[in-house]
Amino acid sequence: MLPKNSSNEATANRRALSLTSMYFNRFLLFRYVTAIFFFVNLYWAIVLFGSGSLVGLLPSILLLGTGGVMVEQVNKFWKQTNRLTFTRWFYWAQLIANLIVGLGVALGQLRVFYPFLNGTSLPWVLSMLGLGALISGFLEYRAFLIEHDKDRYVKHIQQFAANI
Repeated sequence: MLPKNSSNEATANRRALSLTSMYFNRFLLFRYVTAIFFFVNLYWAIVLFGSGSLVGLLPSILLLGTGGVMVEQVNKFWKQTNRLTFTRWFYWAQLIANLIVGLGVALGQLRVFYPFLNGTSLPWVLSMLGLGALISGFLEYRAFLIEHDKDRYVKHIQQFAANI
């Protein structure tokens, strides 16, 4: 049988780990959406470079941005901060890129940005770019709430921490 002190210490360690996990999970949506943007931008860059287009630099830059977001998100496990500096920068860049590409596509430049598509896919492309812009905007809003401790999840964390 373990000494009583050891049991209390184990319980405290479990609660501390639970609190750390709760802080880390506060950013879970960012990690999932960043993974989606990573693979979309990766595929887009591969296809553009495969067709010899220098426009492939745009998704490549966005790929570097997703890498930075991933590093910042992994650091959230060890550093319990609500600062999302690089994450916010990336989602602004993704939002602006989606809007610029959407405008270019709407103005007849579909073949520049998507040389593998034809005009019949224009509504689909515009809707996907619009969805990407909406998601980026939503994540910017979520990041703002988190940075100002106005998200719902922080209240659960504070209640749990108060009961430890």
